Amino acid sequence: MANLSHGMNVEEVKNLGRSLQDAKNRIEALIREIEGKVNGAGWEGPDARRFKNEWWPQHRQHMHQIGEQLHGFGQSAMNNAREQENVSSR
Repeated sequence: MANLSHGMNVEEVKNLGRSLQDAKNRIEALIREIEGKVNGAGWEGPDARRFKNEWWPQHRQHMHQIGEQLHGFGQSAMNNAREQENVSSR
């Protein structure tokens, strides 16, 4: 039977935390890209107004929320790694 090790690989969890936090920046860049395309679309009329004034703002807000949640999740991972380092160094 294999001897399984349980515990945290601190560097791996730190890298995960940084990756999750970086994802927020990528999402924000994507939001800016989409915003430019939505606002620059040569589309007029009631459907265009609804798309630009209702649909896109709702989805933009959801994307911001996801970015914030990923950033928080990443911070949590980094905090856990730091706590593990502190415990292990005792």
